[in-house]
Amino acid sequence: MVRIVLSLIGLLFFVGGEVVSADALFTVPARMDQIESRPGIQSRIIVYRPDQPVATVILFPDGNGRLDITHVFNAPYIGRTDEIPMELMGYLLDQKITVVLVDAPADHRSMLGVNGWHGPGIFRLSQDHARDVGAIVDYLKEQDQLPIWLAGIRMGAFSAATAAIYLQEKVAGLVLAGGITQCTEQKILLQLCPEGLMGMPLHDITVPTLILSGGYAFPETLLEGALSHSPSIRFQTFSEYVNFESWNGWDPGQTAIPGVSNAHVSREMADFIRWNEMTHPMVICDNSAAEMRASVEIYLAGCCY
Repeated sequence: MVRIVLSLIGLLFFVGGEVVSADALFTVPARMDQIESRPGIQSRIIVYRPDQPVATVILFPDGNGRLDITHVFNAPYIGRTDEIPMELMGYLLDQKITVVLVDAPADHRSMLGVNGWHGPGIFRLSQDHARDVGAIVDYLKEQDQLPIWLAGIRMGAFSAATAAIYLQEKVAGLVLAGGITQCTEQKILLQLCPEGLMGMPLHDITVPTLILSGGYAFPETLLEGALSHSPSIRFQTFSEYVNFESWNGWDPGQTAIPGVSNAHVSREMADFIRWNEMTHPMVICDNSAAEMRASVEIYLAGCCY
């Protein structure tokens, strides 16, 4: 049996490069799930759930969206980790936030991943992409009665925004970190969305939205107008922020935003999520419990024992 397992892992290394055990990345255990997100189309996810989580974040990293998630005898593995912001994820887990990674679906497994063509545009901007995310949201809600947030980093911000536009109140909120606002070096995007995120119908977003950027890249007045239907918007600008369109040498696996610590970014995300859960709480009250969960007691002030 050991030889079989080693042979399978060796094959994974040969086919997809370095394959990493998802359980080895964090102290929080990993779970791989496979979901039929569209008829005949399977999507795989990795779920990291800390003890007593207060919310769930579906995190879309930068890059092509291909993580090559697989499993060997139910043990989850990730084939592509270069663009996964490990440290940021670790901080979010420390903040009692469940983190979910989504692999490219079965019909977008080319080298372009979710940046590949789908109908008249790229898959990241398509309704089918939003359908996949919607199916994942529905599945996660069946597993855990927690508010679900969408968070995207750079290219991942297109996925998060697309899903928020279509799913609306099915999700609790949206975080855009270092999103692309101009596509001058991305010819494929220049043809489709020359203004980047600002070229998307952001007025259709109806959930609380956190913008993490350098200010000049996301003019607050323009975004405030574009996000006119969002019930709350927070802008956090960083003087150290470097324009992604001209920045070279950035390692997305190390920092979510160049020049800004992952601890700072995670605190901004966690604070915004917690603040919105306080103002729009999801009441989960178990009167049989000896005491309320300390991490969410302020949100459940209306519960009694």
